[in-house]
Amino acid sequence: MKRNLSTTAPLETVDVNWGNKRALAEVRRTERRVLRIEVRPSGNVIVFAPFGEGVGAIQDRVKERRSWIFRQIDRIVSWPSPTPDRHFVSGETHLLLGRPYRLLILQSDKPQVCIEGSRLKVSAPCVDDQVHCRHLVMTFYAVTARGVFTERLNEVARPFIRRGLQLPLLIVRKMSKRWGSFTSTGRIVLNVDLVRANPMLIDYVICHELAHAFHLDHGKEWRRLLKTVMPDWEDRKVRLEALLR
Repeated sequence: MKRNLSTTAPLETVDVNWGNKRALAEVRRTERRVLRIEVRPSGNVIVFAPFGEGVGAIQDRVKERRSWIFRQIDRIVSWPSPTPDRHFVSGETHLLLGRPYRLLILQSDKPQVCIEGSRLKVSAPCVDDQVHCRHLVMTFYAVTARGVFTERLNEVARPFIRRGLQLPLLIVRKMSKRWGSFTSTGRIVLNVDLVRANPMLIDYVICHELAHAFHLDHGKEWRRLLKTVMPDWEDRKVRLEALLR
């Protein structure tokens, strides 16, 4: 274990070696009771370790997961280039529920957004006001997300409800680093940007989070439950990560 000191807080790292492959994982101390390893879409490896977890235990866990870590890194390297930032001008392509739509901005005194065929049509007082056009589109996405996520939650929650789970309260909001979470108060939070994905990928995120109602970590029991309710969840996870970068 290496420990680098900074002027703010100590940064812990651990080497990950697999054959001739090398990576450096950042260790972040948390209140969680179970150690968790995450490979971010950037390729960075993060180890979330409980406060007080010994260095040896962290190294052993990382060693056990080496092959999985490098499979994730190799998969990320094979992904297509990330979608460039959107500027909200006519001609751009925007995703909604997994389908691409060509943005068309028209002048109108009555601001509104709608889908017409393969176009995402935006009516705005000023077609060159990118800030306002962005606001209109994001509001449309948020409203769409609320309806779609509610429908999908009601559908995919059934096997979890049969196991004793009460249908959780849905919260839709912007999230910077996650597609969803299941809170300690029994609520499910979904990232509004997830509305860009195909509904089957949205279903994966919902099931992923609902499984945390029964198992807090991503261990064997959690994976077994998710595999039972969604046998192809790993394939859906890969597709989601490749699509929304």
